[in-house]
Amino acid sequence: MLQNYIHILTFQFNHMYFNDKLFRSVKITCDEETTKLIKNLDLIIKSFPGGFNVLTSNPELLKTTSNSNPIRFYINCKDPEYINYTELPNYKISENLFYFNNLTIGTSKNNNSLLHSGEFVGDNDIVKVCNGYITMPQYDSTKTYRFSDASGNEIADQSIMQAKPDSDVFNISQLPQGLIRYSDGSTELGRTYYNPATIWKKPLGILEIFTDSLLSQFKKNGTVAYAVNFNNRKTTWKYFLVNPIYHKFKNLSIINKVKEQAFNGPQKQQVYLNAEALVFESKDEIPLVEFSDDNFQLVENFDKGTRSGKIILKNLVKASSAQLFVDESQSGKKTYSHIYI
Repeated sequence: MLQNYIHILTFQFNHMYFNDKLFRSVKITCDEETTKLIKNLDLIIKSFPGGFNVLTSNPELLKTTSNSNPIRFYINCKDPEYINYTELPNYKISENLFYFNNLTIGTSKNNNSLLHSGEFVGDNDIVKVCNGYITMPQYDSTKTYRFSDASGNEIADQSIMQAKPDSDVFNISQLPQGLIRYSDGSTELGRTYYNPATIWKKPLGILEIFTDSLLSQFKKNGTVAYAVNFNNRKTTWKYFLVNPIYHKFKNLSIINKVKEQAFNGPQKQQVYLNAEALVFESKDEIPLVEFSDDNFQLVENFDKGTRSGKIILKNLVKASSAQLFVDESQSGKKTYSHIYI
């Protein structure tokens, strides 16, 4: 006898870098514990490029699990350049991961339920990976510190204990994998993600679906749509005209498709092997995109009044996410896209 399944959830990863906005290179996997839970709940996970659907034979089965045991997905990316074209100024690959759950949701413009507080993934969605202990920021011996899980349930004192009297270090033991929130009783001071495994290949991110919340939302609205939106990085573009042929032209400018001077310069700069390049720098930061509909032209003797000039190069090559240069010498870090012609 064939069993009927109900479409209960669609989850989608979006990214402004791509023309269709789908973050297709994201890959999700489950650990053994979650694989067993999915089987026990009689769920089917059907992946598609940039997301997945969840089907259930009986939505009421979702009530059988506790919030301490969510459906946990590991998020990774098959594209090694994702970190270059994604706007994540404070994300450190070796120390952090993204953390999302469906306990608190927002709404996007297309009515998808966002699993982050802002329009795009930001600093609030980045947590440190815990290595068996928590160092309390600005520790104060007069305060009583509290620890809780993602659902807000208080963690027993014997699971997180102060390393020694008046120490700012708290050791963790006998806790399952999951998010740990810590506060001074009134203010949340931070969040960290704990995994008790001795060896653990840290993913890009963690997605936890708490089934009670999913069922509640399904009963209210029907098929649930969750989304995570990543924004694309914006950089200052610098064109380096290294071919000596460009030195013969006078009053060079780079203009955009509406015939405006979009770049400052040129300035002369020494590059490799003491060659002198003409360098143009964009007046504003420009978003990195998969395919740009903008068009930059190199022109000679550009007239601002008539917005005309002699075209030298009709369509300048666009910036690549593979060619980034971070300048930390100035006040505040600045990211450049270098383009050599």
